Amino acid sequence: MNRKSILIIAAIIVLIILIISKCNCRSETNTVVKFVNPPIKQADVPYADYTVDASKGDTIIYGSGSVLLFPPDAFVDKNGNVVKGDVKIKYREFSNPVDQFLSGIPMDYDSGGVHYTFESAGMCDIQAFKNGEPVFVNKNSKPEINLASSNIDPAQNLYYLDTVSQQWVNRGKSEILEVGKSNVVVNSPIIEEIEVPKPVQPYRVDDELPIIKVTIDSGSFAELMAYNNLKFQLDKSENRFNGDDSKIVWDDIKLKKGIQYGTYNIQFVKASENINKSVEYKVRPVLDDKDYAKAIRIYDNQLKKYNQKIEERQMASKANKAQYLKDSMENLIIAKENEKTAKLNKIIEAKNAEIEKLNAETLEYNKYVANENLRGRTLRSFSFDEFGIWNCDRPIRESNPIWIEPEFADKDGKRIELYTANLFVKNFNGLFELFDNKLPVSLQRENMIVGICNGRFAYITYEDFKKLNINADTKSQTFPMQIVSEENNNYAFIKKLVME
Repeated sequence: MNRKSILIIAAIIVLIILIISKCNCRSETNTVVKFVNPPIKQADVPYADYTVDASKGDTIIYGSGSVLLFPPDAFVDKNGNVVKGDVKIKYREFSNPVDQFLSGIPMDYDSGGVHYTFESAGMCDIQAFKNGEPVFVNKNSKPEINLASSNIDPAQNLYYLDTVSQQWVNRGKSEILEVGKSNVVVNSPIIEEIEVPKPVQPYRVDDELPIIKVTIDSGSFAELMAYNNLKFQLDKSENRFNGDDSKIVWDDIKLKKGIQYGTYNIQFVKASENINKSVEYKVRPVLDDKDYAKAIRIYDNQLKKYNQKIEERQMASKANKAQYLKDSMENLIIAKENEKTAKLNKIIEAKNAEIEKLNAETLEYNKYVANENLRGRTLRSFSFDEFGIWNCDRPIRESNPIWIEPEFADKDGKRIELYTANLFVKNFNGLFELFDNKLPVSLQRENMIVGICNGRFAYITYEDFKKLNINADTKSQTFPMQIVSEENNNYAFIKKLVME
């Protein structure tokens, strides 16, 4: 082997050693950052622990009033086998921005390349274990969460946090239940009576047909009141007329409407010792030529008014029918909701009765929870097919914010670095994260900033934020932050500090 070959081989060996060394270095120094990463470990939102008999199923009532329903055989192991025996449930909720911040759950959402912030109507995290090993949802017997919420806006969707793909996945909608809500009353379509009667078209006297002169009460037939000098003439279809009837002095004459509109029946009655007779003829109202021209003008005017009323009634009828259909659909939906909420209330009552046998103190608490549910509590109900984090949310973008590049200082004015910083907006159940190292500040609302400094909770209050007098021209701002002590750097203190 010549010298050149030896040098080439040596170079290759050195290169391999460098590659291996580099790889080993990477494996030692690189760490995997968890997607859900609580910024203060000891201040993470705590779980509540429960035990469920997997074969029988069970009901869990969380402190907020949420109700978790587990049917029998709701769990399977990693191989798809139905789990028997006791299963440990770990459950927690995130009902406000402090919970969201301390949990380390990302509250932003990207859609079509646009960055949004979640406004939450309720979020929870549910896990299940058997002998310390995670179990999974049996897709043929799904559990159900009825999540307590103060937000009844139907705009909120249901999202599942996929920690593998590291993104929120839209899972449709939750069902909004207002426990104790009564059914809406559905009325049949209302058809208003038309005040203007349909006018009767006047006809000229036909000289070939007999005329009957009758004096009628002006209020008897509203459709005839507008015509003067009105007479009645036998209808062309009438073939029962007897001329001798005109010679009789009748005791009573009655006029009534006929079956065909515009026709009338005139009845003559004679009741005496010699004659007991009654005849009836079909007649039409008629006018002489001198009265006909005036009468036809009156008729045309009345017909126009009548047709206008008909059109108005048809429009009202159509609107009433549409409302009736809408109310009917709503009634069906609410009936379904009431059926479900009634079932939940029975479950709560049964659960309380069961607890009564075991623990009187726990009973009193659960009675309180049940009563709260019965007093107009709103629940967002959904069945789920995966354990993990579920969120009833609406992605929004702040309207015309002022984008401010922040810097932070301690109470002495010394510059500090924050591990993370978020903007809270009063009466908004969500949080705004730094985006391109800027915070979206709304001048129309009250704001505060929270963050982490050297592992401790840092914040500027709503009042202190207001004193900075930020305006539309503000591009950057130093925020004086307060930092909690090591002793108070826990969930209970931080939540009380911010929420009260």
